[in-house]
Amino acid sequence: MCQIEGKVATYERNGEFVATSKSLAVATPAPPLHHLQTATPLPSLLHYVDNDLLRRRAEYDRPPNGQAICSACGKHEFAATIKSTYLPLTCGCWMHYRCFIGNVAYQKPHLRRHPKDCCPACGTQLFIWEGIVALTLAERTNVLMPDVKFTPHEAYADANTGMYVVSDKTQYESDCALISALIQSHFLALFEPAAPESRFADGSPDLTACYYAVLADLDYYGCPRSKWLAFSREKKQDGEVSVGFLLFGMLVALKMRGFLNVYHAAVVETEGWAEFENIREGVQRRILADVRGEGWSWGA
Repeated sequence: MCQIEGKVATYERNGEFVATSKSLAVATPAPPLHHLQTATPLPSLLHYVDNDLLRRRAEYDRPPNGQAICSACGKHEFAATIKSTYLPLTCGCWMHYRCFIGNVAYQKPHLRRHPKDCCPACGTQLFIWEGIVALTLAERTNVLMPDVKFTPHEAYADANTGMYVVSDKTQYESDCALISALIQSHFLALFEPAAPESRFADGSPDLTACYYAVLADLDYYGCPRSKWLAFSREKKQDGEVSVGFLLFGMLVALKMRGFLNVYHAAVVETEGWAEFENIREGVQRRILADVRGEGWSWGA
């Protein structure tokens, strides 16, 4: 178990496989859902997009009279530079989906009317913003994350990777370089003479131990530092960690999986590999559980 900051969020070793989520829909338009100033906890950004907004898809591209102008870009619903679904946010404001994701991803506070976790038009707080979730949605929508340049005072040479960090993008690349270096280092350490003997019948390396050792070192080195991979370390009311925390764990697992497939394919299909895959699939299950929320069903 790897505990982050010894206080709130932990990486757990148990997990189960989960099927791919089915699209959600409702037969009739849903009423506005206001999360601001209510007892209802704010949803994660991923839950907001893939659950709250998806449940309103019967209303997509059907704005009421007076709502045909995008609240974000100011263009008519059919006049977007890149064709995009026109939809209602839960606050009642209408905008192009790409405009919404672009607002979520944009990083320059002095050019914004409202914080990133709010509707860009009315300022209603809608969700919990996490950098790694914004990056996930931006990449999925083919929206570029803005590469904000650092001032000379903010730029630095990363002590762990040796990279000179001068912008959001280079800071993200430095974090990714550290993740990759730690994966390689901890995997090769499994074959050192002082390494513990394999606990598997087939003598395969303990990839699960390697995975959690990487996460522990990332915590020790203060990674991630980049805004693009940032996540909340606070636990939710139900005791679960944030979806951003889980997405970071999934990112590390996928990078480790790719490294092993390319450079050490002999470990694939071993007992150690099977256990590691169960861990990764367990993280996937928890991410999907956050998206679905309470009351979700296959027939929803």
